[in-house]
Amino acid sequence: MFEVTIPQSSDDWQAYYHLRWQVLRAPWEQPRGSEQDDLEQESEHRFIKNKDGEVIAVARLHFNNSQQAQVRYMAVDDAHRGQHLGSRLLHELEKIAWNQDASELVLFARERALKFYQRHGYELKEKAHLAFGDVQHWKMVKQRPSEPGWFRHPDWTQVLQDTWRESIPISDKMGIKVETYTDWQFSVSADLDANVNVHNTMFAGSVYSMATLAGWGATYLALQESQLMGDIVLADAQIKYLKPINKEPRAQVDLTQCEGNVGDLTTQGKARYQVPVHIYDGDILVGEFTGRFVIVKSE
Repeated sequence: MFEVTIPQSSDDWQAYYHLRWQVLRAPWEQPRGSEQDDLEQESEHRFIKNKDGEVIAVARLHFNNSQQAQVRYMAVDDAHRGQHLGSRLLHELEKIAWNQDASELVLFARERALKFYQRHGYELKEKAHLAFGDVQHWKMVKQRPSEPGWFRHPDWTQVLQDTWRESIPISDKMGIKVETYTDWQFSVSADLDANVNVHNTMFAGSVYSMATLAGWGATYLALQESQLMGDIVLADAQIKYLKPINKEPRAQVDLTQCEGNVGDLTTQGKARYQVPVHIYDGDILVGEFTGRFVIVKSE
């Protein structure tokens, strides 16, 4: 699983800047060094490595003033496109900006990246500079969201939240809340105080219920992505409790690891969907759940 981290060693920094130059400058015959500017020391830098330790995606955030942050130098290795690496980096930079009370994010996108940023909530404002004589850039802006979280389709996640509250009342009692829905991830959180046992840790049944709802929600969103509707039921599940939860209950689905074809609902009237769920206490992995869901075509 890909992880967004901060360059630490000298080798990290060399690889970080090399990829920046390789993707954003070398194709236009720009010299080494042109991939850096005067704000490097006061910026937030993030990158992603593959399993072999090679840097495959990079990005940077800096503040123009106390209210406005800017995303720059977003670059993904050509061989690793289509793996949502840009989305993961953007997600991390946005969290940094919002946590430091920025009211808006600005960036200058190349034409080929406009749809990517629009999909992530950035609004096209105006034509900006022309780089290297032929690379048109456009100014794009995203306002700070009124609610915490990062959602690919806020309308879908709101319907999901409402459905749980109205149709599964226990979810509301547990404080289950949609936390994120991105290109690659869906997660929910729960209120620990509403789910404690005699040991002041999260009740095992509540952990199971939280994981089940995370899997159910991921299945629901897969249907939405395919413009389908169906009744979702849990057919089978397995769970491993690795550690107790005593701080921040979370359940997270890596959407790229889900198995099954919801399109079978159209051809067969039924579909099966397997969802792996990782259970966390804050950022610490404390459990693993696999839910096998059956989707039946709505009457």
